[in-house]
Amino acid sequence: MAESKTEADTGQTLTTGQWIKQQNDLPRLDCELTLCHILEVNRASILARPERPLAARELVEINRWADALRNDIPFAYLAGEQEFWGLSLAVSPQVLVPRPETERLVESALALLQSGANILDLGTGSGAVALAIASERIDSKVTATDISAEALLVAKQNAEKLEIEVTFQESRWFENLTGRWQIIVSNPPYIDPADPHLEHLHAEPQHALIAHEKGLADLRQIIAEAPGYLDNKGWLLLEHGFDQAQQVRLLLKQSGFQAVSSHRDLANIERVSVGQYFHE
Repeated sequence: MAESKTEADTGQTLTTGQWIKQQNDLPRLDCELTLCHILEVNRASILARPERPLAARELVEINRWADALRNDIPFAYLAGEQEFWGLSLAVSPQVLVPRPETERLVESALALLQSGANILDLGTGSGAVALAIASERIDSKVTATDISAEALLVAKQNAEKLEIEVTFQESRWFENLTGRWQIIVSNPPYIDPADPHLEHLHAEPQHALIAHEKGLADLRQIIAEAPGYLDNKGWLLLEHGFDQAQQVRLLLKQSGFQAVSSHRDLANIERVSVGQYFHE
């Protein structure tokens, strides 16, 4: 692992601007945000005062964060929080860091929600999707599940902090659930165990990332079991990998879903696939 340069390396006190320039192997934004957190200032201050000198104790902590980033520790874990859908969410290594592309799942769900809808979020993690939907539709009833008790604790703490009402339940997909929902959403594990990108995701919970059958195992299970938990004309919405949309659409059709389609994220990638189920 590469190490950050220190005052001893340069023979002089570093300024914030000089420190950022030295970290040329890290994203500039991560460097600026690291300085914001350690120095307890906003980003505008960092940008406006690149000549601000760094004290020795500040430099030690800043370099510790930089070395962690080089070791693929997500910035959100260092900061202890991540913004999603305008909500500040606590995160820890027990949950995935919410990604911007997952906001497409929220958008797709909100477009289908009717007044007083009953919504289920499978594999909630930090609670990001469930809390985002509940924050927009306060008249809806949102239930969120996760197989991890540690993840549910994080999600519950986020709900309490944000004062958003969501019901949480420990369950592996539908295992411990009874009842039916108008909309079911999920961002399940969908990465192939052989995917080389996993090397850079080692700090995040692997059970929430990896799925067998080339990343399709959990998607396949949810699609197969969802009809038994959907209301008539209910919708299933799934986030999936960048190259899985066609396969997920096929699985939805094979399980009897209609109006099957995929929605693109801001990177123009088919990120969310949906289907509607009609009970005979």
